Amino acid sequence: MEENKELQAALQKLKDWAYELNKCSEKTDAEAEVFWNRLKKDNAVLREFAYYYDYRDFLCELKIGRYTIADILVWQMDHFRAHMDRSDSANRYDKDKLLLSTFTTLLDMHENPEEIMNEFEEETGIDISGGWYTH
Repeated sequence: MEENKELQAALQKLKDWAYELNKCSEKTDAEAEVFWNRLKKDNAVLREFAYYYDYRDFLCELKIGRYTIADILVWQMDHFRAHMDRSDSANRYDKDKLLLSTFTTLLDMHENPEEIMNEFEEETGIDISGGWYTH
């Protein structure tokens, strides 16, 4: 019974943080609810999210194809950099938006790996021959 209370308290902290992350990213409560519902249904992504919450570092335990959340972050940063040159970019220094976008992409990739992995390989955001780096 005590374990259940601890688990519920931990989940509530994660939910609160998910909502705060969405709020800081100028998302609505409805968007935060959608994000949280997706997250709590996906244990592997929820574990990555919880680890980040606890340690402010990526666990990288979930691997989809050859990609981890760290790869997604790098890919997201390349996309954010493309917007940095624009004077109207609100994402220029927004770590919350970058982090939320990274976890959202991880959820998307876990649900539909082929589509997102194709985006990774086609839209690298970097100028190298052959596209994305390989591990």
